[in-house]
This record gives sequence, structure tokens and C-alpha cells, in this order.
Amino acid sequence: MTREDAQRESGIGAPLSAAPPSGLDSLVLSAREKAVLEVLMECGTSRTEAQIAAKCGLPRDIVAGSLETLRTKGLVSRFNTLVESYVARFPGVEV
Repeated sequence: MTREDAQRESGIGAPLSAAPPSGLDSLVLSAREKAVLEVLMECGTSRTEAQIAAKCGLPRDIVAGSLETLRTKGLVSRFNTLVESYVARFPGVEV
């Protein structure tokens, strides 16, 4: 096997495709999800839906949907407190 054959089989030097790799397609974020995540990352502590909505300038129902999607992607954790709050987290870190 030549070096070129080994590179071809491993995918090195292959042209880039427009689609994300299969494992990363769940991490593609909408503009609303990005806005919600940025608010949580900037504050560094937990925030309620209402606080996030006020900071983002988005309706609360949109923020709630975005938070749920971010939770399923592993980017946000929800605290089960009297008033539920959310915090940004690093993907792959178990909570």
C-alpha cells in the first residue's frame, strides 16, 4: 500500500463537504439557540426562562423551546428548583 492509498482510506486530504460530520449534526444551532446559549455563557450562573427572555429580547415561549432543544443537545442543564433555572455547560461533562 502506498502512502497515497493510506491517506485516501483514512480520509486525509479528502475534499471538505458542506454537511457536518454525522456526529456533529446535533450541535448545529439556530440563531435563537445561539442567542439563548450566549446569554447563559455570559452570565456564568443560572438564569430563569424569564430572565433569559428579557436579556435576549425573545418571547418566553421561544426561549423555552430553545432551552429544551439545547438540553437535548447537552449544552444546557436545568436545575429542578422552585423556579426552574438553566445553566450553560460543556458538552460531554456529566451533570
